[in-house]
Amino acid sequence: MREKAENLETHRTKQAPDKKVGASKGSGKVCVFPAQIESDTQIAKATAKKLGIPFVDPLRAHIEPSAVALLKPEIAFSRQALPIRLVNDILLVAMATPEQPMAIRSLEILTGCKIRPAAAPKSSLSVALRKTYEQPSKGANEGRLEALKRTQKKKAGARKTGALTVSVVSNKGGVGKTHFSINLACALAKTGAKVLLIDADLGNADISTKLGVFSKYHLLHFLQKDQDMKRIIIPTSFHFDLICGTYGEFKLANLYYAQKVKFIKHFNKTSAVYDFVVFDLGAGIARTVLDFALGADHTAIVTTPQDVISGYACAKAAFFRYKEIEQRLEERLTEYSPEFTFSPMLVINQVNDLQQGVKIYDRIERIVDKNINASEDRFRLKLEYLGSMPYDRKSLRTAEQNMRPFLLDSPHVNVSQCMQHMSTRFCNPDNPYDTRLKFRHSLKRFVAILTQKI
Repeated sequence: MREKAENLETHRTKQAPDKKVGASKGSGKVCVFPAQIESDTQIAKATAKKLGIPFVDPLRAHIEPSAVALLKPEIAFSRQALPIRLVNDILLVAMATPEQPMAIRSLEILTGCKIRPAAAPKSSLSVALRKTYEQPSKGANEGRLEALKRTQKKKAGARKTGALTVSVVSNKGGVGKTHFSINLACALAKTGAKVLLIDADLGNADISTKLGVFSKYHLLHFLQKDQDMKRIIIPTSFHFDLICGTYGEFKLANLYYAQKVKFIKHFNKTSAVYDFVVFDLGAGIARTVLDFALGADHTAIVTTPQDVISGYACAKAAFFRYKEIEQRLEERLTEYSPEFTFSPMLVINQVNDLQQGVKIYDRIERIVDKNINASEDRFRLKLEYLGSMPYDRKSLRTAEQNMRPFLLDSPHVNVSQCMQHMSTRFCNPDNPYDTRLKFRHSLKRFVAILTQKI
């Protein structure tokens, strides 16, 4: 009777159609159909929501080789676990069974890291494991190396003269953002570079007041089609040019799409004659502010020891907007390759000493790793410490009374020395500026962000 039952079951198995898995004759490879992929994805997302853990699609995730190296291939396949990223001894692992505590504990023992499990679709995980741990042939390695050389050669040939753009932002007013922008422009100009400072604190401009420079035309005149951009640029006695802003203009604080397109079109031509352009952006994390900030080559976030949370919040908001933009550009632009790491520069102002600035940076970096990076699969926020400036009330007040950058008014005080040092991140002030030096600058990203309805 038992043999008959087994034969009957075998017969049923042969007769039953397989809707999800197909195999070719003479091959051990299994084909996964879209219906199964969708089902696995839904199950994994439901598991992630139920357990309160991240969901990761390992086929789209940015997998770090250093993380993969922590787990042997045979263990990864047997446990159906793929390391994604290592952040401060916390290993993000895509798992088929993240609900099993013993599986997580065994991975912690094997890797020596604290495991943060992430739910992953089983079908995608199987494919990703094979792609990640399969050793490529020697020919494939040589092919990739040759492709990399061609890409680097192409990039080197694409370098041309143009402005390096730096945007300066903060989450709240009163942290010294405008002072930093003015003195950064001044420090760059002292090297012999041609610098343009743009007061883009839309609706609450402050540079004119601090420098005593008041122009007949400002940014609003350009946006309202009254003046050409070249007409609103004025030279200053501080060796850099300036585009002034204006006060209390709602129109400036809320730019229309057409105005952004116009700004980009004219800025692209105007900036070609400059070596550096510094944007002093408004306080806060409005979309217009963040888009201008992210469009620049470098984004500097200014905060103080009293506003650490605000500084972190600014970096967090910028990161998620950066992530959104990169994903949209990847979808809309053919052959666009996303940059998975966002690295804004952090400036700690009004510190008691330089050691305090380093400690605050370390603190914010730990918060970022714990609250953001540990949960991300493709993108990462990696802050760069640009530097800190000690609080010098006397020098700042004197500079404001004299309506001059403190770098020129009090060049030998500590705050000026710190400012001078931070500017070396962009060029070397020990040598005169060489106008033959070529900066990589095409404004392609700046244009892509501000001219698309993202």
